[in-house]
Amino acid sequence: MKHLIFTAFVGLMPLVGMPSWAHEGHMHQHQVQAQDNITVVVNLTRDRAPSAVMAIRFATISLERGNPTVIWLNSEGVRLADAKAKSSEASKALQEFISKGGKVYVCPHCANMLGVKELVKGAEFGKPDMVFGLLSEERVRIISW
Repeated sequence: MKHLIFTAFVGLMPLVGMPSWAHEGHMHQHQVQAQDNITVVVNLTRDRAPSAVMAIRFATISLERGNPTVIWLNSEGVRLADAKAKSSEASKALQEFISKGGKVYVCPHCANMLGVKELVKGAEFGKPDMVFGLLSEERVRIISW
């Protein structure tokens, strides 16, 4: 088990890019586009700061690096895409991510259970074929919060 956790952590190190997000979301001036050649999926299960905000900032940095980036909202995370919810730091960060071209997919079952019926502009309900297809691609890296 320790080996598995260490392997998972080491496998994520190239994605984390510690200096990139250690400075409150400020990118280095020598930003490298599409360096990673991967698709990043951020699996977000929470709707409150600091976890949700950090996850969305991580996704935004990945997007700014030129990586196709998707946020998959499930469990309580679906509330971030609720068009009727009041604004929060996390929902504002999600809107910024969408405005920069990021994709946001929302678990329809979780949304239904939590009463989320209408999504913010730019978010869409994930369909099983789309989500499973995305998650099974070879060059996809999944980060969970």
